[in-house]
Amino acid sequence: MLRTEKDYILRMIAAAAATVALLRARLVGGAQPDEIVKAVREAQIELLGPETGLLRALAPESAAHAIGDRERITAWADLLQLEADAMAKSGDSVGAGALTRRVVALRDLASAKKEQK
Repeated sequence: MLRTEKDYILRMIAAAAATVALLRARLVGGAQPDEIVKAVREAQIELLGPETGLLRALAPESAAHAIGDRERITAWADLLQLEADAMAKSGDSVGAGALTRRVVALRDLASAKKEQK
């Protein structure tokens, strides 16, 4: 990977982390969960690009393989966890549970990538 490409990816990851912190504070502060879900999904597109919809549809293993970068997988898992929390707050416990299971799988896969290096 070229240095400029790695720098770009690191900036995207930092932006995703900042978005998670900001949106989590808004969710805790009483923002409408639907607004948070919308903002989180937009942040996922910023992090993952136009393939976000496809990555969401793939099994966690396939999605993680397609992303490839451990740090981006972890950042995506953080965004998905926030989305799940907002869904739970809006009363969608089934959707929140499904996303939380995906988050656990993605974090496990990211951790396994770390151990492989």
